[in-house]
Amino acid sequence: MSEKFDQFRKQVSKGFGAKKYSAKSITALVLFAAIIMVFVFFGLPSRPGGAGGAGSAARVNNSLISISDFYSESTRMEQMYAPLFGGSMGGDAQRQFLRQQALESLITQELVSQLAKKEGILATDVEIQDVIVRDIKAFQRDGRFQRDLYFQILEANRLTPSEFEEKLRKERRGQRARRLFEAAAQPLDLEMQKLNTLRETKWDVQFVKADKDTVEKNMKISPAEVKNQLADSAFAKRVEDYYKANTAEFSVDPQVHAQHLLLKVEPGQDDAAIKKQIAELKVRAQKEDFAQLATKYSQDAGSKTKGGDLGFFGRGQMVPEFDQAAFSQPVGVVGEPVKTQFGYHLIKVLAKKEAKQKTLAEVRDDIAQKLIAMDSYEKNLKSLEEALAKSDAGEVDAVVRRMGLSWETTGPFDLTTDSIPKLPGQSVSEAVYELSEAKPLYPKVVRDGMEKYVLKLKSVKKESTPASGNKAPAELAQSRASELFGSWIDQGKKNAHIERNMEVLRAGR
Repeated sequence: MSEKFDQFRKQVSKGFGAKKYSAKSITALVLFAAIIMVFVFFGLPSRPGGAGGAGSAARVNNSLISISDFYSESTRMEQMYAPLFGGSMGGDAQRQFLRQQALESLITQELVSQLAKKEGILATDVEIQDVIVRDIKAFQRDGRFQRDLYFQILEANRLTPSEFEEKLRKERRGQRARRLFEAAAQPLDLEMQKLNTLRETKWDVQFVKADKDTVEKNMKISPAEVKNQLADSAFAKRVEDYYKANTAEFSVDPQVHAQHLLLKVEPGQDDAAIKKQIAELKVRAQKEDFAQLATKYSQDAGSKTKGGDLGFFGRGQMVPEFDQAAFSQPVGVVGEPVKTQFGYHLIKVLAKKEAKQKTLAEVRDDIAQKLIAMDSYEKNLKSLEEALAKSDAGEVDAVVRRMGLSWETTGPFDLTTDSIPKLPGQSVSEAVYELSEAKPLYPKVVRDGMEKYVLKLKSVKKESTPASGNKAPAELAQSRASELFGSWIDQGKKNAHIERNMEVLRAGR
């Protein structure tokens, strides 16, 4: 999917999620219909399945959403988002996405109205009358409501007054429900004071990532230590048992040591000419030094300076055609030219290693080193746990050094952040917020999945933030209201009976 469409999708989804239910949206649409006399809001009279027609776009419990309303909402969304595409909509993918959003928007509006009514959130006849008479300018001449104009516009849009007023009533109920959530979401003064304190508090946390593989890999183990350990019969038995349990670890796949010379075939280049040139070089390679030919003629920048030497490689490391040729050629022979996606190759095999299973004698010292490192890691980890439990910072530092590790720092962050720099895991984030200036060391190694961390509070600073007036409380209230309102709708959808007519989504415009 194109980057432009992805941007469009995100903007539409964001707009849909943050939709506010307001009678002004209906007002604007009716005014639009009155001015240019195209029935965008309530649909074209010729469309099937509209008011009074057969079929519907969706059902929400016992209420139907008409196909004409669906087409109207789709048209409205197209007009809203067309500027993203230079004034006109893009292809079918964009229109299909908008149709889906339009249908979901109508379903949500209908459901919100039903939920509000169920909770006793109503819109009185007087309120609806005031909206029609005072707020909708399309029904006025010289600032005064005109009854004949009202009926004329509704008739042009194939609506009865009761149908139009019910639409306003539903929208009013949704608007009122949203406002109730906004009122309930307003933060208290004490809460804002605490939030500002958290914003002004900057922490810097030190941490050690006690990665097992890193520690074992960096551990220096002398041959003398290996010899001493193997002298212990119990340890020697552990080495033998490890070998038997992990034989696949000590199997060696077949390998080939080869040189190659590459002539690339660029798009539009004469393939026959390159094929002729590589054949001529093969003849020369029978008599001349292959490395010198590769250095002079090869177009593989990575190997030509080494005489085309690729070193040893195993099965599957090269493209299939090259792999097959290299493993089937005899040692010391320059094979026939091989065509791959990169061009034409000449390959000379220098040596081969057959598949084999390393014996215990061959790998005994390697296994011993691994087991010594594993034992050392577990011993140090236990020492680390004991030092942390006693809040012995000096001993913690000593163990960290013995493990070949070092402290890192998150850098300053405020206490309202959703993600702590360099420490993204949930368990480790929760542990960070248990640190304090009185007890800067977390009392145990934090395990977050496969990762292990040691945590220490480095510094705490207070930084004054510029006054933001009412912006912060308003943003918090808006965020809370959106979350609560959205959860209320989601729960309502789980309990509602909703049917969608998928044919209207697939139908052409």
